[in-house]
Amino acid sequence: MRIFTSAIKGNVYVLDGDSHRHVAYALRSRVGDKITLCPQDGFDYIGVIEKITADRTTVRIAEKTRSLGEPDIKLTVCFGIPHKSEKIDLIAQKMTELGVAYMQPFTSKFVQASAKSVRVDRLARICEEAAKQCGRGVIPAVMPPVAFDEVCAEIKNHDLAIFAYEEEKVVSLKTVLRECAEKSSIRSVVAVVGAEGGFAPEEAAKAADCGARCVSLGSRILRAETANMALAAAIMYEFDEWSAKKRS
Repeated sequence: MRIFTSAIKGNVYVLDGDSHRHVAYALRSRVGDKITLCPQDGFDYIGVIEKITADRTTVRIAEKTRSLGEPDIKLTVCFGIPHKSEKIDLIAQKMTELGVAYMQPFTSKFVQASAKSVRVDRLARICEEAAKQCGRGVIPAVMPPVAFDEVCAEIKNHDLAIFAYEEEKVVSLKTVLRECAEKSSIRSVVAVVGAEGGFAPEEAAKAADCGARCVSLGSRILRAETANMALAAAIMYEFDEWSAKKRS
């Protein structure tokens, strides 16, 4: 079992509050059970439950290892807000599983949903559960919704920006990723995907002016949630995040 915690100092850690209740009552853990603590510092702390009382669980740390669930590449996915809340939930869950570090919902010309439909607190809980399930060492951050102009400003803060644009007919995602994935200087990537209506031409032009590479995702029309998953998966694959890692 994996539990996200605050910073760990020393070889004993005490769980209380919701974490204790989850371990002791929801999971019905017992003394001697193994547990992995994740303080989101890039390491997993593997321990054994030493004591369980009414209000706390004491864990003795036995091993500290690099968190293999965390990619070497830092990927931010900016997505146009879908018109159905369950699609937002799905995006948050699957982006977590694929190794995304940050998620940024945004409004743009063709986004029909309101920024108020994005419940960041709910998405944070979805990301935490998904992170536990898939072996992440860090819970991805879901940022409050912003306008498209702020997404363009964010593009400049990354080594590579991919802009999925349905009207791009020449440059493919494969071409850009194969060109960039071998460059050791690229450690931070941002991917921008529109909502159901896609992007207006002037939005694509502005993103390109800010340094984004406009790419095609192929000739088939993808649903917004599918496009997010496909783009994140392709980036992770090309940056060799689908290969086996060894503990160190």
